Amino acid sequence: PPPFLPKLTFQQRLIDYFVNIKGLSVSQMIRKSVETRDWLSTLEPRNVRPVMKRVVEDITTLDLHVGQLFEEGSRRDRSSEDSRASRRLNKLGASGRGWAIAPNAFDSGLMSNIQKLFAERIEIFSSVDFSKISVVTGVVKIALKTFLECVRLRTFGRFGLQQVQVDTHYLQLYLWRFVSDE
Repeated sequence: PPPFLPKLTFQQRLIDYFVNIKGLSVSQMIRKSVETRDWLSTLEPRNVRPVMKRVVEDITTLDLHVGQLFEEGSRRDRSSEDSRASRRLNKLGASGRGWAIAPNAFDSGLMSNIQKLFAERIEIFSSVDFSKISVVTGVVKIALKTFLECVRLRTFGRFGLQQVQVDTHYLQLYLWRFVSDE
């Protein structure tokens, strides 16, 4: 390796490799589920797709196994301002035909939070710390990035888009407890 790069210990390379392998395993499941479905003629969603339930099961199992090896680690709590902005956004909500909010309905705090979302770059394949939260967060980031990219490359009909929304909401409900707030 070039001399200007920091030398990683064997342990660090091993844990990074583990996170990448586990992340790619979950990613492959997600990728196959998105690529093999005909999203233009999907029926109205009635439930979460089984693959999303399997993703949450796999992450739960990973969390249990990694928890036997590593300490919990530190989790960055969401600030009360973030949660207020999130609740305000949900109250304003989406109408049946899409977002119908006038720009003056947003206060400056909410706008700055939205700008931060798009300004901050989240490193997907970065090195992880030796803690349970860091390892599981690394795997979840890889899986969600795969889901995002697969969805970005597809064309969706009305019900296909609604199914993705149902699946995404399910993941949001169940995966937040495993990850640090990034």
